[in-house]
Amino acid sequence: MPYAYRKSERIRKNLEFVSTMKGKRLSVDGLSLFYVRNKTDNFRVGVSVSKKLAGAVQRNRIKRRIRACLARTLKDVAAGYDLVFVARQGLADAGFAEILKAVQTVLQRAALTGRTSKGTGP
Repeated sequence: MPYAYRKSERIRKNLEFVSTMKGKRLSVDGLSLFYVRNKTDNFRVGVSVSKKLAGAVQRNRIKRRIRACLARTLKDVAAGYDLVFVARQGLADAGFAEILKAVQTVLQRAALTGRTSKGTGP
């Protein structure tokens, strides 16, 4: 059964989206991540896709794919952050593998995921 976010793990109100989007921002391959520390010990996630990007069916498909990618990668995310993912034009025609790569890359660049060293250590 796929992972479903609890209400405490979702950003739902416009005020919460706006306050999170005033924090730090990273963009990779058509996906922007806005993140800011919160006062709780768990993460909260919001996904936004503009009406300018695509029709309703395509927007919902993009959101479902981003959420599926997040379910795979958020197990390594440090707790205590609000995350807002915003899809840009480059993500409209992307496949699942491309979206997964973009999500993983943006989370690694934000230093929110646990990194494993692949080289030889001292």
